Amino acid sequence: MAQQAAALIAAAGLALAALPALAADPNIPRTPWSQLSPQEQRILGPVAPDWDRMPGYQQQRLRSSAQRYPQMQPIQRERFENRVRDWAAMTPEQRQAARQTFQGFHQLPPEKQHELRERWLRERQGQAQGHGRPPPGR
Repeated sequence: MAQQAAALIAAAGLALAALPALAADPNIPRTPWSQLSPQEQRILGPVAPDWDRMPGYQQQRLRSSAQRYPQMQPIQRERFENRVRDWAAMTPEQRQAARQTFQGFHQLPPEKQHELRERWLRERQGQAQGHGRPPPGR
């Protein structure tokens, strides 16, 4: 359960944290996929099937991240690619749950946020040592 919540938070982070100061403004116009640069299309390829249905604010956040991609460190690029793939693989219901989890996380006191991040990092390190497999019973 905690592992699933952590995955949802990570994926929601991709969608919601690219421009944290930008509210979910429904007035931001959508950008058709065909108007993205070839580099943006390559970087955002996993979300291409959903692109034209995304709200403009979400497209803008993803484009902003794609534009920063060339300056990212290799580990940041890998993390971004994994989050885009994870997000693209989610059902609409999973995406909504991820958004709610992410919003709930940011309403917690900073100490609790830190505690949850630390627990999530420990679990990820344990999975990495176990070759990506979750511990038994999860």
